[in-house]
Amino acid sequence: MTKRSWCAAALALMLVSSAGVATASAATAPDTASHGSATKPQRDRPDLNGLRIKAVNAPNIYLVLDGRRHWIPNPATYNNLFRDWNGVVSVLDVGEITAGGALSDGAFLGKASGRPEVYLFSNGIKRWVTSPAAMDKYYFAWNKIQNLPVEAVNSIPNGPSIS
Repeated sequence: MTKRSWCAAALALMLVSSAGVATASAATAPDTASHGSATKPQRDRPDLNGLRIKAVNAPNIYLVLDGRRHWIPNPATYNNLFRDWNGVVSVLDVGEITAGGALSDGAFLGKASGRPEVYLFSNGIKRWVTSPAAMDKYYFAWNKIQNLPVEAVNSIPNGPSIS
């Protein structure tokens, strides 16, 4: 890979992965809105990690990650990450699960060319998906993993692992 093409790839990766930082803060209204009783406290739910959830009769879909609900901002981002739309669970009170912020608009799965490690790129960081079991637990799509230059992947800061 030429230096010019590597630079272009790194710039594109950084723009996509960091675009969500600004987008996430502007797009958190559904993530912080009450979807049920305002008197019930929010709490972390690590037992729900990997689920894609939504409130009954509401369009917003969330991924439970680190025990918190993370808003998936649009269908394109959803389609970048997941196998299909099957298995989204409707829950009565999404607002009882601690809000964890939105995923980046355009969040995606990627890996360094020639390397086995798969990452979730969102909000300017990469999070290692630690195993095939974790890929399946989160219903991530194997066929949507993007191959990226090693240097580009190495240039993105690490976040917490996903297992």
